[in-house]
Amino acid sequence: MHFRRVYQAGTWDVAGRYMGGTEIMHLVPHGGRLYAATSTLQQVQEPGDPAVGAQVLVLESAESSWRVERDFEPRHWRLTLDSLTFTEDGRGRRLPEPHSLLLAAPTERTGRLAVEVREESGSWTRVPLAEGQGTASIRSFCLYRDKVTGLERLFAGTAPMGIFSGVLDLDVPGSIRWDTRPELEGYRKRPMGFAECNGVLHAIIHPGIYRRVDGERPRWEQVYTFPEQVIPISSGLRGLTAIPHPSGQGEVLLAVLEGDRARLLRIDPSASYRDTLELDVLDFLGERWRRRPSYAIAAYDDMTELRHPETGAPVLLMGVGATFEADLSTHPKQGWDPGGWYLIRHGEGRYALRSITAQEPVPMPPLVATRSIALSPFDGRTVFLGGYDPNMSPCRNTAWIFSASLETVLATPS
Repeated sequence: MHFRRVYQAGTWDVAGRYMGGTEIMHLVPHGGRLYAATSTLQQVQEPGDPAVGAQVLVLESAESSWRVERDFEPRHWRLTLDSLTFTEDGRGRRLPEPHSLLLAAPTERTGRLAVEVREESGSWTRVPLAEGQGTASIRSFCLYRDKVTGLERLFAGTAPMGIFSGVLDLDVPGSIRWDTRPELEGYRKRPMGFAECNGVLHAIIHPGIYRRVDGERPRWEQVYTFPEQVIPISSGLRGLTAIPHPSGQGEVLLAVLEGDRARLLRIDPSASYRDTLELDVLDFLGERWRRRPSYAIAAYDDMTELRHPETGAPVLLMGVGATFEADLSTHPKQGWDPGGWYLIRHGEGRYALRSITAQEPVPMPPLVATRSIALSPFDGRTVFLGGYDPNMSPCRNTAWIFSASLETVLATPS
């Protein structure tokens, strides 16, 4: 049982377009295809290398090869990608059939933030969202129904402009009518994710959790702050996900703290957002590696829910990267394990650690940081894993994607 490399940056698609990237940021099933968002963070360009920025790649079938779907300018070095499906328009009218949009948000050095929307025709429409100073980005999207107004709303977590919201309007370019002002602003770090828990929308912004108070004049309130000091280089909490409450009643939030105290936390809204340590990531890795890392990142952007092929029970998969670097005065550049590791959470809170293994005729690329995991839209039995993280070090064409059967991904090593 092995993994197969299905993408390595630095190649050309069937139309002769260069496919690059130092990172795979997101793997997103959409419209029966699989899309990938690349990053060129820390890319070193050698003579003869085309100058490319972040790209959207697409795999149209299990038998096809990756091709370039959308090129961004070199100044757009990172990209957030997501697929969201609306059932109603912005007036609350039921759609004849669900309407899915593929959203791409490139990082922008000039502060002009925009969202690009892939239309059914395959064309992309660029919609300006906000303007500010310096580097601007969107790290997360979410679709949520306001429990007071009843409207489906799209949310974009931007830095540094705020959390913006919009509704589906098929008569405007890009099909989203965005509000002109953010619902929440004034924070300094990136909103790393959203999750609906017990019917309430939550967002994570270093080092805490905010919840939305719905209504015609919505507001956000901070409901949780990690109670210990968070190392300055950390992005704080990541991977926000709602899971069943251990009692069997309702839901709790599951989040990962990045850093020198990396841990998975269950946070209970019904108990005033009290947190419970579910897994000390550094201790867990140390037990299995026989050497404790100094710093770790898990669930870089999200957690992926799959069903166990034998039991049908839900499992959560999340990538994990860790370093043994002693100097944590800045983000560690060295000492990152290249094994392509990921965590599997079973329903009762039991964790397993796995890595990408492959038999390849050429040397394996360094698999630092499994960033994104997605179930195949083609057969529902294949899992795709993509990643790499430069960790502030120059690199070239290090983005990778592997695939394997669901059984292989979840298997206990022999």
